[in-house]
Amino acid sequence: MQVVDMFCGLGGFSAGAIDAGATVILGADKDSVPLKLWAANVPGGRATLATLGKDGDAIELPPPSPSIHVHSSPPCTDLSPARNGSVHSAAAADVEGGVRMLRWALDLVLERGDHSWSMENVSTPTTRTVLAEYAARFPGCVGYATLDAAEFGAAQTRIRLIAAPPKLIKLLQEMPSARRVSVRQAFANDGLEVPATHFKNQTRNRDGTPCVRSVEAQSFTVCASHALTWCDREGKTHKVMTACESAVLMGFGRAWRLPKGSRNAQRAVGNALCVAMSKAIVQAAVALRAGAP
Repeated sequence: MQVVDMFCGLGGFSAGAIDAGATVILGADKDSVPLKLWAANVPGGRATLATLGKDGDAIELPPPSPSIHVHSSPPCTDLSPARNGSVHSAAAADVEGGVRMLRWALDLVLERGDHSWSMENVSTPTTRTVLAEYAARFPGCVGYATLDAAEFGAAQTRIRLIAAPPKLIKLLQEMPSARRVSVRQAFANDGLEVPATHFKNQTRNRDGTPCVRSVEAQSFTVCASHALTWCDREGKTHKVMTACESAVLMGFGRAWRLPKGSRNAQRAVGNALCVAMSKAIVQAAVALRAGAP
């Protein structure tokens, strides 16, 4: 199967597609920094610098075919609860812009008549309402589900809203839960040692103590705005995770190139789709093409 990765960023979906045995033929994004790295990480793929959306640049996509899977990850910053703590705190114009991009991505594949497609975004009341509307209008074409990347073998809890043809969504929901992968195991898989026994995020418990987990557990969600922090069991800081360490938790291989600069690299990694979930989506698409019910 060949894959088109829209809003490709650093290439989380592309990495999972490659792991699933697919050939990624095109990646499109408006930011040249991650796009250039996407091109370096995806040999043979055509990188296209374009502003996507209703009033964006014209982009030439391959014609719809059972052997083509089109994925899109429209920007979720304006819709994410991580933005200022709540989606309701975002400006109405920002939320409207996020919803507009969501609708554009759905309209694109429906108007093209793509046989195989997927879309990823944050799962909020706003995004779920949009998907429920499309599922009601196009019951045989649009399905959706809120899924956790941990169920597919990711080393972190990462909840995402996935839209796709109903049969593909059904296959994802029927996939056996993968064995839970701890932070220590994720690092060991890459031949790395964890630098501390615990880690924490930016939140606190009701008693004011930091939210801490052992490296024997799964990670908190990797965010674009700030990295997790290595610490001891009491929460005493050891050091902030590097972008390369965050990339391990996202499922990127050690050879996957990241942007220069810790802030740019963390943003690119945290905005990516988890590789394990991407792989599962493409595996489901391949199974459907092969005749899965």
